[in-house]
Amino acid sequence: MSANLDDADGWSSTQSRAPEEHTTFRLAQLAILLGEVAPVGGRSVDLEVLGYYDFFAANPFVVVAVDDARDRARLHQAAFDERQLTYASTGSRFANRRKRLQHDFALMVAYGLAERRSDGYGQTVLGAEFVASMHALYVDQYRASVSIVHARIRSLSPARLGREARHWLSTPSLVLDLYGAHEQSDGTPQTEPGKSTS
Repeated sequence: MSANLDDADGWSSTQSRAPEEHTTFRLAQLAILLGEVAPVGGRSVDLEVLGYYDFFAANPFVVVAVDDARDRARLHQAAFDERQLTYASTGSRFANRRKRLQHDFALMVAYGLAERRSDGYGQTVLGAEFVASMHALYVDQYRASVSIVHARIRSLSPARLGREARHWLSTPSLVLDLYGAHEQSDGTPQTEPGKSTS
């Protein structure tokens, strides 16, 4: 992967940003994620569902109940901390991350790390080799989070997953689809302030 990926975002290397603001970091996360949920020769996952995986794997305490001592201990061991994500910011962070997903997967396909299949996306051989070449501790930590999240949502239908996500996020008006349209708690479209539906 090019060392100049971050330049495409219009940022200089001297500017301070959160990890998810770095293109390279996001693509590395997505490569690891695909290796777990849509590996080479395995099932495909559509972009809508990948959006949920992407956010919840990065913020796993949103979906892990307070009384789930086993998985919370696994996440703490993997250096995840529930205090890193405040209740008030959950919905907006989810929306922001989802809005970038189409762009990120276009880059994933362009770099050969992912492939577009008839029913979604999946990992390529190059993508698997790329993940295998990573040796940072964070790779194993993030993979542990993906595994925990995957166990919770892999059997849910898209409709059920949407309902569960609104419950987990607790701010349904901030849940966006991949095209930027808001949803209300009853599932009907809601336009952004100052925008018409025409």
